[in-house]
Amino acid sequence: MKINYFNILLCAGLFLNSCGLDEYNPSGVTVDKVAENKAGFDKLINSCYFDLPRYFYGRNFLLVTEGGTDLWTSDLNSNNNQNYLKYASGGSMSIDMAKDYWNGAYDAINYCNIVIGRVDQVKDFSSEQEKLEKVAQAYFLRGLYYFHLVEQFGPCPLNLTETTTANTAAIRKPVLEIYEKCILPDLRFAAEHLPVGPTEAGRPSQKAALGLLAKVCLQTKEYNTNQYLEEALQTAKKLIDNQASYNVRLYASFIDNFNAVNNKKNAEALYQIPYSQEYGSTNVYDHNNDFKRFYCTPTTFGAIQSAGFQTEIGRWSGGTFMPTKYLLDVFKNDDNTLDPRYAISFQTQWLSNADYNWSRDAIVQFDRDANAVAVGTNLPKGTLALKVSREGETGYAEEKKMQFQQHYIWLDLEDVYGADNKVKMKYTRTNQQPGQVDNPFIGFYPSLVKFNSGSLISPKANSFTSDAYATVMRLGEVYLIAAEASFHLNGANGTAANYINVLRDRVGAKQITAGDITAQFILDERARELCGEYTRWYDLKRMGKLNRSYLMAVNPDVGQYFKDGVHGLRPIPQGQMDAISNPGEFLQNNGY
Repeated sequence: MKINYFNILLCAGLFLNSCGLDEYNPSGVTVDKVAENKAGFDKLINSCYFDLPRYFYGRNFLLVTEGGTDLWTSDLNSNNNQNYLKYASGGSMSIDMAKDYWNGAYDAINYCNIVIGRVDQVKDFSSEQEKLEKVAQAYFLRGLYYFHLVEQFGPCPLNLTETTTANTAAIRKPVLEIYEKCILPDLRFAAEHLPVGPTEAGRPSQKAALGLLAKVCLQTKEYNTNQYLEEALQTAKKLIDNQASYNVRLYASFIDNFNAVNNKKNAEALYQIPYSQEYGSTNVYDHNNDFKRFYCTPTTFGAIQSAGFQTEIGRWSGGTFMPTKYLLDVFKNDDNTLDPRYAISFQTQWLSNADYNWSRDAIVQFDRDANAVAVGTNLPKGTLALKVSREGETGYAEEKKMQFQQHYIWLDLEDVYGADNKVKMKYTRTNQQPGQVDNPFIGFYPSLVKFNSGSLISPKANSFTSDAYATVMRLGEVYLIAAEASFHLNGANGTAANYINVLRDRVGAKQITAGDITAQFILDERARELCGEYTRWYDLKRMGKLNRSYLMAVNPDVGQYFKDGVHGLRPIPQGQMDAISNPGEFLQNNGY
């Protein structure tokens, strides 16, 4: 059984009809009436979930949690999605760029407040435990929504009771106050009272609350306090040390987190958002879109055709995020070998899906050696068409010598990225019509495969979406939380190293010692383990790295547009600014 979003829609309609003070409500149904029994109360609880799959995980949330960081630039290093990935490329950012997260979170928070405030009205709970487990869902979700609000927008209005009348005077509360009055106590309540699990798909259990509590305790480090670091460490340790008790485990193999067969029953996931054609808060044509976000554009090469391409997992073309040289370099060890998570996390080879004969234009475009690749040279369907290689891989040196003599495209990462950490927008041809041209290889780069989780469907012709579940958080991150909290509390130490080594051991990476640990090492390790998993913008904020100086050093294609004191927060949506009656007190974020 899964969350019934049709009931959510009914509830939403009910409250829309009953919110006006002077409106006639022909049904006679009020919130008081709905909250009298479990059936109605369950509908209220379901309404708390409505915005998670509508706006957050699996939707466009990657744009504001991974975009604009050290890990990614936009596809082809273009100005696509520039508000999110390149801070408007130096222009004015849209005031409404993050309105869905603001509006969606506050809509959901009010439903959470209704559930929390009216739980004592329900007359037919079978036990006090059932009552606490039900209301704990609302506490968990309210903590989650407020966590994203303060990290995206900074100081926000703090509403802890049901809104029953219009109030246009809004006060922005300091972020740490919101953590202390809402986020932390809400998640502590949820961690104590949610069921151990397993639960229905989409509903949190204690492992979800513990994981999120450890995460937000650690995040408070961003606000110049160490007060909650010990709680972060102990909460993470509780989950790590009692995995069986909380129905969670660390997969023996890193890749098992992302295998399609494990997507909807993921042993390492702490919390997931379900998608289904049977229900949803989005239309059936547009569900979980994360799988589209990280593909390069292999169809630039004629041996790889777009027709029918999208129906195969791992064979999409044209995404949103292009990895930076920094991201790809964090997988390179000091001895020039590669961390095994690189090969697991990224696709670097593509097969042809059509018989292909090299044309004169293509030979020139891709700078082939005409002595080896002549007009009409055949590349049969189903053979290697494109390979992105790099130093540290087996056979790299020998293959590089033959780069322009192959019937397929072999390219070095150095053809796409420069030593200055920028994407190479120009290429100098040497074999064909020598001279500098637009880089023909810019569309070929390693493509993150973590979201190739199956469940691709085509609800209508030429329309593709996915009903894969979106993982909000997994146990692997908890080990990194424990390591970082230990580091902040005690400096570089063996305990922190041991937590990190558990993750490195399962992929066969070199073990580390306390002497290897620095703040930057932890940030790099989080990139190796968690790249693409809704964490990086918050990581940079917490570690003091979301600034122009750092981004210019590691990702200048994005860093050149970052404004200190402005871009560390998103703009408050225009609708909110227009609605308030106290604009002198409720100020827009700086620079917008």
